[in-house]
Amino acid sequence: MFVGIRQHVPRAVFRSMVPVLIAISLSLLLTRLDIDYKTLSQRCFSSSAGPNNSNSWSSSSSSSSSSSASEAFNYQVAIAYQPKDRNEPIYAKLKESLSSPTGEDNYFISHRRNSDLYAGVADGIGGWANHGYDSTAISRELCTAMKEISENTNKDIHPNELLNLAFTAIVEEKRVEVGGTTAIVAHLKPDGVLNVSNLGDSWCGVFRDCKLAFETKFQTVGFNAPYQLAVIPQHILDAASKKSGSFIMNKPSDSDNYTFQLLKGDVVLLATDGVTDNIAVEDMELFLKDKYESPQSLQDVTQEFVDKVVTLSKDPTFPSVFSQEYSKLAGQFYSGGKEDDITVVVIKVE
Repeated sequence: MFVGIRQHVPRAVFRSMVPVLIAISLSLLLTRLDIDYKTLSQRCFSSSAGPNNSNSWSSSSSSSSSSSASEAFNYQVAIAYQPKDRNEPIYAKLKESLSSPTGEDNYFISHRRNSDLYAGVADGIGGWANHGYDSTAISRELCTAMKEISENTNKDIHPNELLNLAFTAIVEEKRVEVGGTTAIVAHLKPDGVLNVSNLGDSWCGVFRDCKLAFETKFQTVGFNAPYQLAVIPQHILDAASKKSGSFIMNKPSDSDNYTFQLLKGDVVLLATDGVTDNIAVEDMELFLKDKYESPQSLQDVTQEFVDKVVTLSKDPTFPSVFSQEYSKLAGQFYSGGKEDDITVVVIKVE
């Protein structure tokens, strides 16, 4: 038994999930079937504009990025989020989760200067709610610690070191009773270098001229089971051990680390899996193309993006990324969005 695995699935899928999980647990091999999955780019965002003219909400473009190497990059930030509905009985006693504006997700922004930015998102593991615990605290405290540490030093801290310092602090200071969380942390430096550290299935992507130029990879131990930082009291560990139970417990050193050179005009997106379980990169590209000439502010564009994903996550006919992956495991077609907390940080490189 893996405690901390996310357990929420589309309603249309839930009734048939048990036999599939049994099949997985017995290590049955499912052959790849030629199921006619709908192409993601045909069922979500449309594209009526392209990167051929001036960009209103992203004022500088990568085509003009040949500026002096000594000229510092600037970063404009927008944040949008939407917690999922928590009407299930298991949330009745979890007051933090019910009152948090981001649900079990959290984020932080540390804008030390216009040209020096730390940002991150963390996704508390919802599976703990089935055991009476709330992962809102660990994602919140981790983000709070990363913000505090990054703002109280003048030296560069690699995102992985920042994640390690923050996680160590919340454990040693006993800020969290129990819970688990994913985390992705980015540092955008004055020279345009992007350093990213990712643990779990949150995501970072860089879009250049509305096309994906860089992305992080998901870290999972299995379907719907991401790597996670966990705080688990010894008595829970002991009780699980007696039942041959197991937990997903990773360290910050298990993170994947990335470096990427940004150009002016790039758009950096950090998101929890409430986004990537529903829409694919192609959908994000189509959305950006539609917004390329938009007079909207970066904040308005980011909010509209989240609103669209929320709508799709509640659509029982929508062929989400999650439902398509589940269909492959089940060997038959399922559809439906995956309702989850959604948190997005969008950064415009100037």
